Amino acid sequence: MLREDFPDDVLKLRPRKLRLGRDAERLLNDVCGTEGEHSESVHRNRLRPNAHSINAIRCADCGQIEYISRDYCRCGHYLAGQVMDEFLAWERGLVETRDRLAAAAGEKMKPVRWVGACGMPFIVWPLLHSVFSDGSTPLAIWLWLIPGFAILGLCALIETWITAARDASAHAVEAATFEQFLSERVPLPSH
Repeated sequence: MLREDFPDDVLKLRPRKLRLGRDAERLLNDVCGTEGEHSESVHRNRLRPNAHSINAIRCADCGQIEYISRDYCRCGHYLAGQVMDEFLAWERGLVETRDRLAAAAGEKMKPVRWVGACGMPFIVWPLLHSVFSDGSTPLAIWLWLIPGFAILGLCALIETWITAARDASAHAVEAATFEQFLSERVPLPSH
């Protein structure tokens, strides 16, 4: 009866091959290996992570590599505090970069603002003429708006171009998370 309930594909399923990661295979070899093969110090070092792993941290006290999830190193040093200090230094670096870019963008924007102010009379003159004139305003007066809008539009484009790096840095500071810090703290090895 069970044979009729399932389709034929299900009855022909084959087990999948499973490939464990290097760390898991190394751990299993250490646990399942014979006692005489490895000394205690080699066994202890094999249980430590690789230096280029995202899950590894070098203890500032003894210099050994430990897992980042451990609160204390095997020598007794407080690793969680060391990770938090690294995170705060990374975050401080992001804020300093944002402040430096904001100051540089402010200095570059001063001449652009002056050019924008020079374009304002081209916009204000036709509007004032239309308000204070008795009849209709001729087309030649309204054509003065074109250079004014062109100057202000160009200034807006230049401002967007100058402040792009500052805005990207400000967004990076606002969106900074601990997970991002963990992924950026260890550069990936080139293959």
